[in-house]
Amino acid sequence: MRVVVSLLALVVAQRAGAQHEAHRAAQQGTGTTLGTVVFPNSGSAAAQPAFLRGMALLHSFTYDEAAESFEEAEKIDPSFALPYWFEAFTNSHLLWGEDDPAAARRVLAKLGSTAAARLAKARTDRERNYGAAIEAFYAETTLAVRERAFADSMRHLAARYPRDLEAAAFASLALQMASARGAEREEAITLAERVFRESPNHPGGAHYLIHATDAPTLATRGLAAARAYAKIAADAEHALHMPSHIFVQLGLWDDAVASNERAWIASRAWVKRRGLSGAEEDFHDLQWLQYAYLQQGRYAAAKALIDTARHVLAGVDVGDASHVDARYAIGTLSFQYAAETGDWSVMPAVGADTVAPAKPVSRRAQVFALIDEYQRAMTAAMRGDSRAAADSAPAGAGSLLSRLWARELPAVSALKRGDRTRAIALLREGAAIEDSLAFYGPPPSLMAHELLGSALLDAGEPSEAVAAYESSLKLTPNRSAALLGLARARAAMADSTGATAIYKKLLTNWHAADEGVPGRAEAQRWVLGMSPLLREVMLRLDIGDGARRGSSWGSEVFCRAVVMRGHQ
Repeated sequence: MRVVVSLLALVVAQRAGAQHEAHRAAQQGTGTTLGTVVFPNSGSAAAQPAFLRGMALLHSFTYDEAAESFEEAEKIDPSFALPYWFEAFTNSHLLWGEDDPAAARRVLAKLGSTAAARLAKARTDRERNYGAAIEAFYAETTLAVRERAFADSMRHLAARYPRDLEAAAFASLALQMASARGAEREEAITLAERVFRESPNHPGGAHYLIHATDAPTLATRGLAAARAYAKIAADAEHALHMPSHIFVQLGLWDDAVASNERAWIASRAWVKRRGLSGAEEDFHDLQWLQYAYLQQGRYAAAKALIDTARHVLAGVDVGDASHVDARYAIGTLSFQYAAETGDWSVMPAVGADTVAPAKPVSRRAQVFALIDEYQRAMTAAMRGDSRAAADSAPAGAGSLLSRLWARELPAVSALKRGDRTRAIALLREGAAIEDSLAFYGPPPSLMAHELLGSALLDAGEPSEAVAAYESSLKLTPNRSAALLGLARARAAMADSTGATAIYKKLLTNWHAADEGVPGRAEAQRWVLGMSPLLREVMLRLDIGDGARRGSSWGSEVFCRAVVMRGHQ
């Protein structure tokens, strides 16, 4: 198979003594565009293409192919230590909540039986430093200790070799693996920015900068990397998806759609090429694609993705511990659609077993299982079944999410009982908790601020509703649900100018929306400049239509969670 690896400046180093590492650039053809990696080392010239391709793939979290490339380098130059260390590292995907140290240690055993024996095989001090960092990461201790040891080791290596962009890239990644916050997060951003600035085609520089700035207040610093990354590593499926982390944080829905459409196509092609089952598809891409469709008001396209997941997974065994995303894909997509549109009919009956039982073995699996419990409970609450909601509510109150859900679920049940005062009190508590959360993509649950805004609007407190919706938009910028709620709250305050401005933003999101999306015609009337009196009449007609279908303005808006009119 013809390959053109765009490691445009692949470095082939001659074997060197401990005092010298020589660079030699070489064009390497491999058929894939993965970016530019420059990593001077003591391996044989013949081993360089495979090793450097493995490094580029590793920077884009393309772990299987990276491991294969490192294995190829090991076969070519069995005494070259670096490929063994980096192959071991392909078994830890901590930013995804996955880690397999046992598998990593089996790889390390190929190089030597002990850490000391393995480190003795490094041919240079610099390579020994890389090895020592990875050996520290796979020491027999807790994950928290391992993460910190790796981060400290990579910081030391980056400081010792200030011209080594690989060290800077891995130091940024290591800090993020150790859950960098505050000053450490800024350090991770600075390191990634330096790599991206000095080597604009480096896959790790762009990738790690996107991860480090994955927050509404930081996302603009990662936007250039997001624009570049899919081109840098066009043949790495994860690189096609990653820019959407910044696009979602900035509410750039058209960009988020394009990013995940490309990524999903690439994922399906990869699975087909390797002859794998549908369980290996990247359903993460599909979830993000659906979320962006929903923000665009493309409900039909969003709903179709639920059927896509069913088709892909038809007859597929998803009970294996490694198939976490596949196991929960249909439920996740169904809940996300219901939460954004108010159509809870897409959710399975409460108590239905839609996934194969499996003991959560990774942090990722544990989180998915917890979210699934919440989503089943919220579905019951939305359907007015408070007993089923209580029975299926997630256990435990340790995490912020669990504490948030412990307010949301009874609040919705209280609204269904007509106890608005209790609901608002619970949602105020939930909103305060929500302010402490960081959202790295589609929210896994209903937004407490939006629920609160709807309840306050129903209670005749539009000014407080405005504050709730504005707070929600700080956490998840440009969400269509929050914009619609905010526009309605400003309209209820007789703030025609403010309402019109928000409706304009909403219509920008909805430029390709389905014709019947609730709120679209309402927004168009405001933006077209009807008189305030006519707007009020038309709005009341809309409310009356909702009431004729058995739903009052406030309870309908609240229970849809996103303040949109429609069937429940």
